[in-house]
Amino acid sequence: MSARTLVDYAEHSTDLDVIAVTDHDETAAAFEARDYAAQKRLRVQVIPGVEVTTRDGHLLALFIEDRPPALRSLAATTDWVLQRGGVCLAPHPFTRWTHSLSRRAMLDAVAHNWLAGLEVLNASLAGRASRPHALKFAGQHHLASLGGSDAHMLGIVGLARTRFPGRTPADLRRAIDSRTTFAEGRFARPREIAVEALPQLARSMIHLPVRRVVRFARGQFTSP
Repeated sequence: MSARTLVDYAEHSTDLDVIAVTDHDETAAAFEARDYAAQKRLRVQVIPGVEVTTRDGHLLALFIEDRPPALRSLAATTDWVLQRGGVCLAPHPFTRWTHSLSRRAMLDAVAHNWLAGLEVLNASLAGRASRPHALKFAGQHHLASLGGSDAHMLGIVGLARTRFPGRTPADLRRAIDSRTTFAEGRFARPREIAVEALPQLARSMIHLPVRRVVRFARGQFTSP
């Protein structure tokens, strides 16, 4: 889906006030979506972000203005994000089907105050089994609880969401910092994601890894 199509869908087909656009290791669509929503003066506002691939697993970086270098350590990546005023979150934690941060990596991130929150409700099929573990971890370590649709198609947008006091990106940022967020929604049904399963699997297992290797070879990724 295009950035503009996503924003239009969120505006006209959901009641969401804020969406975060977080492609894998890319930020162009996030900035395009934010600018489009602002130019059209839409209700929905866009937080630019990215799901960055670290050597320790995927990390969500929100409220950023640049693309973090991929394929670095979790320590180096979180430092890069935090130095630029961003927020670090753990997507789809404890899932076995995705490149998620391990429990050890997350404990290390908590010990160093790198991590502000994690998805305790991820609408994907992978997120169903991991939800109890995510809820327990968030509670034990006083992390913000977030809901994310992890949508790769329009029909999934908004299935899982984050409730917070207010209606703006700034309000969400304050809620994450104060741990006053609440995850709500439901998991996607198999039939709802069947139409995207094979194309997405091919993209995740073939296209994106190959593209990352090519970019790394060209020096576009930085490794400490």
